[in-house]
Amino acid sequence: MLWRYKYAKSASKYLDQWILWAMETGIEAIKKFARGLDRARDGILAFCKHRITSAKIEAFNATIARIVRRACGYRDLEYLYLKIRQEALET
Repeated sequence: MLWRYKYAKSASKYLDQWILWAMETGIEAIKKFARGLDRARDGILAFCKHRITSAKIEAFNATIARIVRRACGYRDLEYLYLKIRQEALET
């Protein structure tokens, strides 16, 4: 439900209520998750306002890491750039 809010103030109220419910459960894993949500509050509320994420950038960073790991390191930096460009065109 939290991700459906369009207004940050409404989302903040819902988040406060959800965190309160989570803390009342007494289940440490849920309480830990709720504390993490509270720490990430600014980012969550920014998503409600702007509706953008860094998911595509993070996925591409993972792709670059996979290319480097698979090659066991490149000696030629230009070749690495070529492989990254090639991967970017395929996705």
